[in-house]
Amino acid sequence: MRFVIQRVNRGCVKVSGQTVGQIGKGLMVLIGINDRDTDEHIDHVVEKLLNIRLFDDDKGNRWKESVKSLGLELLLVSQFTLYHVLKGNKPDFHEAMGGEQAKILFEKIVKRAKEKYEDKKIQTGAFGEYMQIDMECDGPVTINWEYPAKNKNENNNKEEKEAKKGKKGKNKEEKIEDKEKKEEKKEEKKEEKGENENNKEEKKELKGKKIIKKEQKENDEEKKEEKNEEKKEEKEEKEHKRRKSVKKEHKENKEEEKEEKEEKKEHKRRKSIKKENKEENKEEKEEKKEHKKRKSIKKENDEDKNEEKKEEKKEEKKEEKKEEKKEEKKEHKRRKSLKKEHKENKEEEKKEEKEEKNEEGKDDKKEHKRKSLKNKEES
Repeated sequence: MRFVIQRVNRGCVKVSGQTVGQIGKGLMVLIGINDRDTDEHIDHVVEKLLNIRLFDDDKGNRWKESVKSLGLELLLVSQFTLYHVLKGNKPDFHEAMGGEQAKILFEKIVKRAKEKYEDKKIQTGAFGEYMQIDMECDGPVTINWEYPAKNKNENNNKEEKEAKKGKKGKNKEEKIEDKEKKEEKKEEKKEEKGENENNKEEKKELKGKKIIKKEQKENDEEKKEEKNEEKKEEKEEKEHKRRKSVKKEHKENKEEEKEEKEEKKEHKRRKSIKKENKEENKEEKEEKKEHKKRKSIKKENDEDKNEEKKEEKKEEKKEEKKEEKKEEKKEHKRRKSLKKEHKENKEEEKKEEKEEKNEEGKDDKKEHKRKSLKNKEES
């Protein structure tokens, strides 16, 4: 197993925006599981994580305290990419354990850590999920640890092996060229040492052979160059294809991210629409309630107005009755006064009649006296 152990002040793991694991001060541990790891490694690994001394003591002495001694927290997160091999620029993860087996082993590590320590202080991510990790490194202090440790021979990467192979191939070619040069020098020395003219023909033959060898070498070099160029072209084509595939993957990832963003936006928009609809419904309900209240208030006001009108009408009727009574009283008084006047007029008339009668009686008496006087005179 491979571990990246980081001292943190806080750590948080989210999946799709939801927090699945969170700690305060403690250790954030990324765990990569190899296809050769077994249950036998679990106890030692858990003991190491709980007791590794990466913290200061109360006096400020460094590397004195551990998670267990200080009662701190652990955040364990699976990380299969820790077991990678770079093939050129592309990582390969064939050394990592398969998903189902790795999940079982990871869960056993978490379970054992909770058994040896406090359950609540052991937090995890979500195995096999796409996670977002937010943490505040303390120091920073980061430790890379592998258990069980590999041998030196096993610890070499494939890149180093390939580089060595390339160097060996070059060394072979150089050795062949050195041998050919030595042979040429030897032949040249033999030519220089040749004393007889009869050896001139041999020299000519040797020169012809040299020329043939040079031509063969040149042809071989040209062939090698052509092969190298073909290899380069193949590599360039492969690199071009790889870049295209990377671009496609990048585009696809971008498109997926865009789709996720659009889905999130759509989700937020729908939420906002729902909220707006709820608020509108609330407002409509409130408006309806307010309208009902207003109607009820209007009814009450109308009823009050009607009652007031009725009371006003009653009062008007009462006033009218009072006025009628007053008029009746006036009429009664007037009639009384008329009656009195009529009586007075009658009495006056009677008095006048009496006076007239009395005057007539007086006149009659005077006439009688006058007649009597006449009679007396005549007599």
